[in-house]
Amino acid sequence: MSREVTGTEEPHLDSTPTSTRYLGSHQALLVGAGLTACSGTPTDSSAPVESPTEDAGASDETTSTAPDEAAGTIVRFTAGDVVVEAVIVEENPTTRSFIAMLPMTLTFSDFGGKEKVASLTGDFDYTDAEGLNPRAGDLFSYMPWGNIGTFYKTEGNTSSNSLTKIGETDDIHQIELLDGQ
Repeated sequence: MSREVTGTEEPHLDSTPTSTRYLGSHQALLVGAGLTACSGTPTDSSAPVESPTEDAGASDETTSTAPDEAAGTIVRFTAGDVVVEAVIVEENPTTRSFIAMLPMTLTFSDFGGKEKVASLTGDFDYTDAEGLNPRAGDLFSYMPWGNIGTFYKTEGNTSSNSLTKIGETDDIHQIELLDGQ
């Protein structure tokens, strides 16, 4: 099921430092990402860059470049009243390259009834990337495809050297509500 993003439903990404985390309220069609990246001070939004895929869309905004410290960065996914907040928990080249890709527009789709995934226009840096034993709530990148995703179910999944963890969320039920948006 697809849903076009138009008008005020277009998702946004905002950026703030971990030391002064502020989560401005940006409307977004989740199944996209609203992220908070690290920077010196809260930033104003910039025009989103589109990256079309299949299902629902998302956009993000920031004027930040790759931060020195990625861990603690807040990632916000929003769609109407549905909000999923994740925290970047890993400090590595993969997380820093993800944050450096902002701003971006993402389109997430359901994959395997267990995860929401989106293709990116940029490339991850997988230097020293470690595998992942997936858990519901993990925000990850799948190395062979260079995409990003989040698990909402993991029954039957096993550890994979092709997955690298970026962050995590406790908003599991909210992730499931994003289906078809």
